[in-house]
Amino acid sequence: MGRTLDTLIAWTPELAAGFLMNIVISLGAMALGTAIGMLVGLGRNSSRDWLRRSCWGVTQFLRNTPSLVLLFYLAYMLPYEVQLAGMTIPLPGWLKAVIGLSMPVIGFMSDNVYGAIRNIHTDQWDAAAALPLSHYQTMTSVILPQATPMLLPPWMSYFAVIVMASSTASMVGVKEILSSATVAMESVSDPALVIPMYFYVLCWFFVFCYPFSHITRWFERRRWR
Repeated sequence: MGRTLDTLIAWTPELAAGFLMNIVISLGAMALGTAIGMLVGLGRNSSRDWLRRSCWGVTQFLRNTPSLVLLFYLAYMLPYEVQLAGMTIPLPGWLKAVIGLSMPVIGFMSDNVYGAIRNIHTDQWDAAAALPLSHYQTMTSVILPQATPMLLPPWMSYFAVIVMASSTASMVGVKEILSSATVAMESVSDPALVIPMYFYVLCWFFVFCYPFSHITRWFERRRWR
């Protein structure tokens, strides 16, 4: 037991560096997915029928496709580098992981934006039309400011989900906490280390993600006061 504990402590800096990559990937995926997902959600509320149908189709596809499949697909479809304006721009594995994990976020945010907008009382739409405001002005000045507080609690919860899902990035060659744990076990070559090491990795995710459940409930209570 003492030897196992010493090994875990010795590898903690390496695991911490790997977990930092998990957080970077998760933040990148949430940022990219949130930006695109909000646009898709707004498109589902468009007055143009073709745009509504297209955004609905994108949402359904991304909501019902496993993130791991998307991650593998993008990892092998995207090149290792691209040529742009005479420059060679590398596409590292972590960037592919960000793009892959942002896909389910797009579907999630689209559904939430669409639902939040639909939850705004019709009186708000009628008041904006009476001013009169354009559809763009109504959205940006009246509807979205009221819908945004509804989006924050589920966004926080889904961020924790994406942090946990970021462990799949190890399968496409990204050096995050799970791959760092695998390297540690291969280096030590001690079968007794397997269960403690994976439990240690589990604790990292739990300690980071558990507070988000309390933060989410706090936002929910504050919103309904």
